[in-house]
Order: sequence, then structure tokens, then C-alpha cells
Amino acid sequence: MKFKTGLFDMDGTLIDSSAAILSSVKEAARITGLRIPTDKEIKETIHLPSLLSFRVLYSDKDPDEFNSVFLELMRGKFKPMIKEVPNARMTLELLREKGINIGIVTTKDRVSAEETIRNFRFPYDVLLAAGDTARTRPDPEPLLKAIELLDSSIFHSFYCGDTPQDIVQGRRAGVTTIGLTTGLYSKEELKKEKPDFVFDKIEMVLEML
Repeated sequence: MKFKTGLFDMDGTLIDSSAAILSSVKEAARITGLRIPTDKEIKETIHLPSLLSFRVLYSDKDPDEFNSVFLELMRGKFKPMIKEVPNARMTLELLREKGINIGIVTTKDRVSAEETIRNFRFPYDVLLAAGDTARTRPDPEPLLKAIELLDSSIFHSFYCGDTPQDIVQGRRAGVTTIGLTTGLYSKEELKKEKPDFVFDKIEMVLEML
């Protein structure tokens, strides 16, 4: 298959932000006086936009204040904990050299996503962030929108993500799915959703071409 489009999640796929997210959620809970969630609870909602994630964690609370504190912590106190997934930028650069257009499809808010792209100098052609589509992961709409904007097709596109929900989203979109073990999920957990590939390193994507 000749790929024309590579779609990538951001957190856990292009950047190693798991520790920062876990720390920011727990600290935001302390600051706002809410119950501190477990790592398992945070892991189970990490694929969602932050507002939706907090609605799940605190269904009887208004998530706006919590989300505001969380974002402030992610952009401030815990920002130094966020690192590039090894060889992520190099992989994107090599894909573009091979003529593959890059779409970054994330549940981050657009301000945070654009700041991350600038900080790590990720090359890309299209960015879809939280709020850019009516529906979010695991619904395929964001992936299909990115493919449309890139003037491509599902038959020539792959999607790379680090959570089971990424794989579900990719399968629903009809693209080639790649699970990466660079986030919080193991190879065994990712394989349960039957991705086309599971890689331990992002640069292994290049071996498909």
C-alpha cells in the first residue's frame, strides 16, 4: 500500500506527557479541594479532551474551574516534565521527505497543541485539536476531517496513537492503525483492539513504507 497521509496523536505518541498529566490532575484536585483520583482512573480518561475527562472523574462538579487549574499547571509547574518521544520529530521529518503529508490529531486544546508543536518544532501540514470537530475520540470524525483537509483518502492513510481508544478511532475511520507503546498502555493492552501494527518506537513507522 502506498501511503500519502500519516496521522498522529500527540500526548503519549509525539510527546511523553504522562507524568505531567498525572501530576497536574492530582495537584489540581488538591488545589480545588476535590478527591484525588488514582492513576488508573486518570489513565482511563486520558484519551479525552480535558473538560470531558474531568466530567467523567467528577460527574457532580462543574469541570471549568478544575480544567483551568489543570491547564495552568500543565503550562507552568509541570511543563518541564514534558519531553519529546525519542525520535518523534525525526520520524515526522523523514515522512515528509518521502512525500507523506502529516496530520496531528489531538484532544488537546488548540492553544496547548500549537505551543507544543512550536516547542518541539514538529513538522506538520494539518492540526485538528479539541473543539475543531463536533465529535471527539473514539468517534472517527477528527481523523476523517484531517484526511479531507489533506485531500487524501482513508485507503492511503495511517493513524498512530498510544491508547486503545486511538486504535478504535482509527478502525472506525477505516485507516491503517498503529499502536505505540510509548504512552501508558502495554503492547498486550493495545493488541486487544486489533491494530494493524504495534510498535515500541515511533521510527518503526518508517519500516511500513
